Amino acid sequence: MKPTLPVIDDVSTVPVGDMPGDKVHITEGHVRGAQAIFPVLWDQLTPLLADGGKAVVAVHGGSGVGKSETGSLLAHYLNHNGVGAYILSGDNYPRRVPAANDAERLRQFRNGAVQGLVKSGQYDPQVRQELADLQAADLDADAGQVAEHPWLAAYLDAGRRTLAAYLGSKREIDFDEINGILAAFKAGEPVLTLKRMGREEGDLWYDLVDVSDVRVLVVEWTHGNNELVEGVDIPILLNSTPEETLAHRRSRARDGAVDSPFTSLVLALEQAKLHAQSSRARIILAKSGELIDHAAYLRRMGHAGPDAGPMLNAYPDSLGGTLADLVDFLRAPALNGVFSSAYLLPSVFNTDLDRGFSVISYDLSDVYATPADLAALSELGIDLKFDFILNHASVLSPQFQDILAHGEASAYADFFIDWNKFWAGHGTMTEEGYIQPDPELIKNMFFRKPGLPILMVRLPDGTEKPYWNTFYQHVSYPRLDAQDLMAAAGLQYGAALLAAARVNAALDAGGRPASADFTGLADAQTAIVAAYESRRRYLGQMDLNIRSEKVWDFYADTLARLAGYGATIVRLDAFAYAPKEPGEKNFLNDPGTWELLDRVKGLADRHGVSLLPEIHSRYEERIHETLAEKGFMTYDFFLPGLLIDAFDRRDTTVLRRWIGEMTDRGIVTVNMLGCHDGIPLLDLKGLLSDERIEAVIETVKGRGGRVKDLHGAKNIYYQVNATYYSALGADDARMVLARAIQLFMPGKPQVWYLDLFAGENDTAAVEALGQDAHKEINRTNLSYADIVDGLGKPVVRDQLALLRFRNTSPAFGFDATCSVADTDPDKLSITWTRAGHTAVLDADLTTCAFTVRATDADGAETFSHTQA
Repeated sequence: MKPTLPVIDDVSTVPVGDMPGDKVHITEGHVRGAQAIFPVLWDQLTPLLADGGKAVVAVHGGSGVGKSETGSLLAHYLNHNGVGAYILSGDNYPRRVPAANDAERLRQFRNGAVQGLVKSGQYDPQVRQELADLQAADLDADAGQVAEHPWLAAYLDAGRRTLAAYLGSKREIDFDEINGILAAFKAGEPVLTLKRMGREEGDLWYDLVDVSDVRVLVVEWTHGNNELVEGVDIPILLNSTPEETLAHRRSRARDGAVDSPFTSLVLALEQAKLHAQSSRARIILAKSGELIDHAAYLRRMGHAGPDAGPMLNAYPDSLGGTLADLVDFLRAPALNGVFSSAYLLPSVFNTDLDRGFSVISYDLSDVYATPADLAALSELGIDLKFDFILNHASVLSPQFQDILAHGEASAYADFFIDWNKFWAGHGTMTEEGYIQPDPELIKNMFFRKPGLPILMVRLPDGTEKPYWNTFYQHVSYPRLDAQDLMAAAGLQYGAALLAAARVNAALDAGGRPASADFTGLADAQTAIVAAYESRRRYLGQMDLNIRSEKVWDFYADTLARLAGYGATIVRLDAFAYAPKEPGEKNFLNDPGTWELLDRVKGLADRHGVSLLPEIHSRYEERIHETLAEKGFMTYDFFLPGLLIDAFDRRDTTVLRRWIGEMTDRGIVTVNMLGCHDGIPLLDLKGLLSDERIEAVIETVKGRGGRVKDLHGAKNIYYQVNATYYSALGADDARMVLARAIQLFMPGKPQVWYLDLFAGENDTAAVEALGQDAHKEINRTNLSYADIVDGLGKPVVRDQLALLRFRNTSPAFGFDATCSVADTDPDKLSITWTRAGHTAVLDADLTTCAFTVRATDADGAETFSHTQA
């Protein structure tokens, strides 16, 4: 049915929430906002309330946005339309009454701040007295005092981090209690025991509330969309930009004064947390009273997509050991203003294999990262790039584990690709239980490994089923003992001891349980083998079935989560393998690949996230142009090899031509020198001759690089694994010039942490871990001591100076103009202009001498860097 909106003659008659003493003042603006929300809310509630269901709606937002008023109106509208609603105030559920919690917030800030100040080495008796004076005047949270008290910067930084970790945490809020209430409501409990909290100590009690006729619980609360709240079905964000919030609070103050420095800090941190949660909101209401989508929200909040500033690229444990250590690295004075973004590789998530590229779930890793770390990056002005692996998920993912537990009855039965269902009618069933596809349908298919990409899986009923498995797989068995086999096969101890010894020996030799010697044990063979097979364990990356709507729900949820983490760019890993059809090539199928990307882009656009499809293909195939034409960012995988070629031949001709193509065709790129993979060289086919590509390969190999063959083909290398510094001959001048050229290339510069520190090939790591560990040559984790030592090196300091310039100069940007001069082959001259600002690079690849100069709109020099 279509809902109606009641006429409200007297707003004082509208029931309000259950927070004692809460002053609710409903205005015409609140009514207009609630009226805009309600029809959309009704549509979203309808399926949730079908068949007697119940739902929880959370009206959340920052200070002064009208949570209480809007929540009250929505509940009133629901009741008017025959849907019982109750308004629950989340402000009843902090662990302390407001006065005590305000004091605890200040205590947390000051304790953490003082500890950070001491750690910085600046604390002495004079600073102690100055701090005491500032605290007495409530000015110790005022950043404006730093000019007079430079030590206050360290104090504020540490205090801000400590306070951010406390706000909205389990230490501040009793999430277990409110989660229990939401669970009891949804379970149909007719009476809820609800807390009432006054303003002062001891002003606390509970009421028994009859909710037998309530279908919708409306929670009005700042933290209603916090990830620690369980059971919210529809989060509604009442958005107010920082400017709107400030104007509102000034209008409420009698003298127009702003809040105290500490209150302003609390509000700013709460705003950052709300922003991090914003992608999960199902409905967003702007302060102006109009409904907006998440992309529009991001634009209003000043986050309208990625900028062109430099991006640090690292694993969460690359710099110090955890993401918190990486945050500390970025906070160091030497890194101030250097990066605008960070690309955190996927071991930041819950993963198992391939250093992160086998994702169990996109929850943050308990080992490496916390939400507070992400909030700290946001506070530093660092937006994020994450990986989303479209083609596969780990065997250990909850979806695949559900299949292993429930077989055909699993809710995720079609989430992964059942090989036999896929090939039904297109091949012959083998004795091993999988379909061998017809030769003409498989002859042109590209597989990443020899043989068919199958993992045979044992289901709970003992049957075996093949699943599509493009990448890694490993099957293992536990080593059972005599007591295990006595219970499983009804054997006497002596026979069980013998059976365990034989089967375990067969497994140690690389066989399967059935390959053991069962002489004298034939009657028990089936039971013994079943005992082992039922305990079979797997590792691997299982291909997703993109024909399943559950997979698309998973895609949508994951993109929302990554946006919530602070992503402005999402790298689509292995996307080209995801669309599959019998007889197609199984990589970059047309039109399936483009249909997939278009649909994923629609999901990402809801959150203002830019997609960066990751694909290695030959330049001559022009896939990079197709991606650009379809509105995607693309990788500049050509630059690393082109630069090595240019240095060694002292010839920038091809490099200059490539720059011209990017600017002429409007190709938006992320460029790089080194990265977590190798230096791509197959990509150069059609841009450089085969002879020149081979020369680059031999050059990098001659400098210690290791090779990864393309599916066993020795004549064409997919990439060479090496640090970029080593690939340049471990030459400081070349490294700094290569960085300068990268920063003047079109696109967003991505900087591998080890290249920044001029890291050399780690051949010891490769040899220690074996022949399949070739990528470890360029993945050396740096300790705190390594970082301190590195920051003292000229090759590092010069790169940082150039990066800071690139990040802060107004001459650069996706909307800036780039031009390349016609020079001698060994010279390179690139100019960027924007809004009257100019930046020029003049380089000589023979001598590695270069200059960078910048001027403002008045012609005044704003930056200069020279390498003789």
